Amino acid sequence: MMLEIAPDMTFGVLSPAFKGCEGNFALQEYANNGCNFMRNGLCELHGTGFEPLECLFCHHERKGLGQKCHEDIEKDWNSAAGKRLVNRWVNTNL
Repeated sequence: MMLEIAPDMTFGVLSPAFKGCEGNFALQEYANNGCNFMRNGLCELHGTGFEPLECLFCHHERKGLGQKCHEDIEKDWNSAAGKRLVNRWVNTNL
């Protein structure tokens, strides 16, 4: 996983990491490396019940609704519970 920071710097989102960016902040220089969970064109988490919400809902179950889906997920992260989880992750990983 990696930590993406909102453009206005008010909250963070934990998301699947770009290859080479695991356990760190999301850095644009790694964006073209693809997702750390992709193996031979398939997600190794598919069907495990551990699929990240962004991938499951925004890229698979709600095709064509990406922007709306991202905005809905951001609301969860921009909450007291979301911020506590990010803080816990930061203190463990960075």
